[in-house]
Amino acid sequence: MKGKSKGWIMGMLVMLLSVTFVFGFGGAAQAENKTLTVGIIMPLSGPIGFVGVGLSRGLKLYFDKVNEDGGLQVGGDTYTFKVITEDSKMDPTAATTAAKKLVYKDGARFVFGAITPPVASAIYLVCERAKALHIITWIDAPGTPGDVSAKKHYAVRLNPTSDTNWSMNYDYIKSHYPQAKKMYIVAPDSGLPFETKAKKLLEERGFTLAGIELWPDGTEDFTPFYTKVLAAKPDVIQAANSGQIGFQLRTARQLGFKGPVISDCPLAPAVIRAIAGKEASYDVLTNGMDFANATPGIKESMEQWAKTTKDPYFEDTPVTYAQAEDFVQALKKANSVKVEKVIAAFESMTEPGSIQTCWGPAHMSGAKTFGVNRVLNRPVPQTRLMNGKIEFIGLKMPDFK
Repeated sequence: MKGKSKGWIMGMLVMLLSVTFVFGFGGAAQAENKTLTVGIIMPLSGPIGFVGVGLSRGLKLYFDKVNEDGGLQVGGDTYTFKVITEDSKMDPTAATTAAKKLVYKDGARFVFGAITPPVASAIYLVCERAKALHIITWIDAPGTPGDVSAKKHYAVRLNPTSDTNWSMNYDYIKSHYPQAKKMYIVAPDSGLPFETKAKKLLEERGFTLAGIELWPDGTEDFTPFYTKVLAAKPDVIQAANSGQIGFQLRTARQLGFKGPVISDCPLAPAVIRAIAGKEASYDVLTNGMDFANATPGIKESMEQWAKTTKDPYFEDTPVTYAQAEDFVQALKKANSVKVEKVIAAFESMTEPGSIQTCWGPAHMSGAKTFGVNRVLNRPVPQTRLMNGKIEFIGLKMPDFK
């Protein structure tokens, strides 16, 4: 009898061990990871193809990091990200085709992308019909039809735009260059509110808006524009919303302008200096990051970059790396991958610090400006180029509501 009992007990132990190996200690089968497809539409070719490639890579780096860490757990499931990138070619028709492929063929319910308003509008129309969320990575003309609004339920923007930097930049110029009174704005013809918002902010600080010179997309020779600008004898030039600030700065200095210059786009000061030259790089206030003073989160993006490529680090990487961070936090807040719940989660994250980014504490804003809290407000760098050297001023939160 004792022998039979021992045999029965051993048999039960073997069976229990088999069940444990098959089902795990929880007593239920371990579910396989689910896949969450995320689409990206960027200009991968054309004159700013390098920007589109870099911004796309910034998003993918963070999603790859989440996958490497075991995936994202929401709603009782674990998801790994599948990232599919398409070329917008800076063309609304190409962007429409790309969006339709991502949404209808690939099954993406979340689509990152844009830069120009026409491309943003094209992506949104497809997303709206499919009830997918368009996450605007950048738009060079805020407040235009391509941007977020209370009427566009399926759009959020996870990046501040150049106009949110104007107040802090004008304050800096007033403090450090008290003799400067006349400001001239030189910018791409993209629809930013210079005549209203910029003029009002300048006048509040005692500046005069001496003029606005707009140049068309594709401009390579800035001499005709700056010849006209310098004829007005401005004290300060604001090269607004321009990734071509290096070429503009070089032209302005060659034509004899010695005053301060503002660059309100996120282009890194090291890139501006490399294009304009050290001799031209003085009294330049930028909103680009000095990577010698990178935050821990930005350093993480740099390490992720180095793990995947030998290419030089693209300075705009933190812009989209942070957006992938924001998106993942909204998924966690929603505890769901359903579009409506994610939108509601974004709209609820309005307390300062409710979102953590590689730039620092952030939150959703926009109710006062756009009628809905679907625009990310995060710290923005201020950096100065002086005598050919980069001087980091700090990260500051824009005054945006």
